[in-house]
Amino acid sequence: FLQENFKKFNLLNDQVKFLKGFFSETLPTAPIEKLSILRLDGDMYESTMDGLVNLYPKLSVGGYILIDDWGLQPCKDAINDYRAEHGITEEIQFDPDRPWPDYAFWKKEK
Repeated sequence: FLQENFKKFNLLNDQVKFLKGFFSETLPTAPIEKLSILRLDGDMYESTMDGLVNLYPKLSVGGYILIDDWGLQPCKDAINDYRAEHGITEEIQFDPDRPWPDYAFWKKEK
């Protein structure tokens, strides 16, 4: 399904890599150097934390992190724990077009 959507929008090229497996198994060795957008959809504490630990340091200053599951308490706890541990103070913002705050984001400033 995901690959079909990439094809549909002409986004599938040799730079796109699909990694199969659990975040904890694939992200530590993922062939990623830098990100300008990081979208997390982990649902649970551990999977959200795996995404943060392995990918947030690769997010460029000026890049955005998008949290799909802010409305789920385990995800919110992982985000808040990671931000506190790493001194991340950028304001968490919410999509004004959504009626509930399940989707949050911030811009990496430092």
